[in-house]
Amino acid sequence: MVTDGLSQAPSCQRKTASIPMKMSRRMFLGSSAAVSAAIVTGSISDRAWATSDSVAIASLHDLSGPLDIYGVPSNLCMQVAVNEINAAGGLLGKKIELKVYDGQSDINKYPQYAQKAALNDQVVMVQGALSGAAREATRPVLRRYKIPFIYGSFYEGGLCEKNTFCVNTGGNQQVVPLLEWSFNNLGKKLYYIASDYNAPRNFGIWNHVMAKRHGGEVVADDYYPLDVTDFTAAIAKIQAAKPDIVHSCLVGGPAMSFYRQWAAAGMLKKIPIISIVFAAGNEHEVLAPEETDGVIVAYNYFQELDTPKNKEFLAKVEALAGKNHPYINGEVFGGYSGVMLWAEAVKRAQSFEREPVMAALESGIRWDGPAGVMTTDGPTHNTTQDVHIVSVKNRVWSLIETKEQIAPDTYGGRCNVFSNPNQTDFLMPQI
Repeated sequence: MVTDGLSQAPSCQRKTASIPMKMSRRMFLGSSAAVSAAIVTGSISDRAWATSDSVAIASLHDLSGPLDIYGVPSNLCMQVAVNEINAAGGLLGKKIELKVYDGQSDINKYPQYAQKAALNDQVVMVQGALSGAAREATRPVLRRYKIPFIYGSFYEGGLCEKNTFCVNTGGNQQVVPLLEWSFNNLGKKLYYIASDYNAPRNFGIWNHVMAKRHGGEVVADDYYPLDVTDFTAAIAKIQAAKPDIVHSCLVGGPAMSFYRQWAAAGMLKKIPIISIVFAAGNEHEVLAPEETDGVIVAYNYFQELDTPKNKEFLAKVEALAGKNHPYINGEVFGGYSGVMLWAEAVKRAQSFEREPVMAALESGIRWDGPAGVMTTDGPTHNTTQDVHIVSVKNRVWSLIETKEQIAPDTYGGRCNVFSNPNQTDFLMPQI
């Protein structure tokens, strides 16, 4: 079963659009593809980079269209990582060349550009494909041509594939620590309001699990279509239920209306809102402080982290993009961490080839970066990492608590590329 990541929803900055969910099969047909595949999967002596002083990787993000709010800073983070690696002398004596593709917020572009990166540019790694739909269009192409795929977006979890490594948080890694903290500090009665598609419903399962663990209660599971902008009735239902906590998994531009209407109803200071999706599209910069102050979220990274490594990272971002660079949030930080984890794997493997690099990632690469310690998890091809619980005031995030080394979900032990190397589908949690 295929599910769609959170960032499939429309942009949060004055733009809305629907993304087609189907792609043409014509991109996978043609007699030249089989011949080209032999080139891509050939020996190291056939590679263009084998005798070159550089090696290419690809950034495949939405640099235009309604999803560019995520794609532009994600690509920027990849550029920062590549510049950092090259400034330190490159990898294995070679400079890293970043091939940049603009997915244009068009699902049909992703398989086309993934194939071009593999065949024409002969890249050794591709990172990007932010939305769930884009990811699913990209994975089969890169798997076919044996090009490692780094997925940098946070998502609902459950992706377990030999050719893909997920370097951002999966479902349990955000929602479990946030709910644990909330039930212990805010109250026991939780009201869940969410967008009506797979990922929020998946996250909704965890509400009930965590409520049971901590003596809490989920008083409602309230789902709304992505295009709803009038939440008057929803707010009335919440007021009637009198919860201690509102857990919001409302996604996309139209959903910002909920926060405006919630504040206008005088509820912002009465019942706290927690979320694992708020601010992924920098809603805290679009909405007024009086509409967001006090919202609590959980992410593996936020720009205000006060650590030496994060200050160094932000200085590099500013040097490349200027002081008015886009806000770097947990959603787009994967652009940086993905490249850096891949680079650590190349060093350990002493090779750019797929099999040694994947084996190195599976061996447990530990990287201490701006967000804290990240460690790749071999069986799940996901990443163990720190998660920070933060609250916003006057558009600035402040740290409440850090939950260290949150491991990815194994989905009842079914997510294991060692025992099932041909697995390519999504797994639903067994909790």
